[in-house]
Amino acid sequence: MEAAIKQSLPKGLPAAFFDVDGTLGSSNIVRAYLSHVLLGASGLRRFITVACFLPRIPYYILVDNINRDWFNVAFYRNYAGIEVAALERWCVEGADSYYGTRLFPKALETLAWHRGKGHRIVLVSGGIEPVLRPLASMLNVDELIAAEPEVLDGRLTGRLLQGSMGGRGKADAVTQLSQSIGIDLCESYAYGDSYWDKALLECVGHGVAVNPDRRLRRLARKRGWRIQSWGH
Repeated sequence: MEAAIKQSLPKGLPAAFFDVDGTLGSSNIVRAYLSHVLLGASGLRRFITVACFLPRIPYYILVDNINRDWFNVAFYRNYAGIEVAALERWCVEGADSYYGTRLFPKALETLAWHRGKGHRIVLVSGGIEPVLRPLASMLNVDELIAAEPEVLDGRLTGRLLQGSMGGRGKADAVTQLSQSIGIDLCESYAYGDSYWDKALLECVGHGVAVNPDRRLRRLARKRGWRIQSWGH
């Protein structure tokens, strides 16, 4: 897990925490993996990658419905053996084409609104840092909290350092960041689309369910969180 902290940030200010996949746009870690990995693959390598990956999709769907942390740990094994330098290059080269067409206009408007209020902008995702760093730069956010992949001899091992960021991990990372630089969580906002974002929305004063799945929509109504539709 990475929490890139800018020590110069003012103390006690509100922040806006944004989940990425399904909240800011129609991206997800499966699409990101296929997009970035296939970008740097030859024709034969692309065919083999897709052919090996497709049979695993039902398993991933089943695991994700049960536990997001389990899903993240299982899915990131696909990155084993990939050179970090190559992955970073693919992500930078493909950022505009991948995210440019997937970001919701309403998400960009909300980011601009918070920035205009002087709020700290933080992306909080179960995605891995090398994949999300170009998006963080594109959106000019203040912080990126993401899963940190294990690297050995310049290649990803397929394992995550300090565990997954699929559920409770997001809230723990947000709390740690806030305590480090003095963010006022009671005055802060959090946006998420999945039931697994519930802990993130619970740790701030203003939780917002964006494009919520059925379980999150039900919970949002119970907790009195705002429900917004930004697109699909």
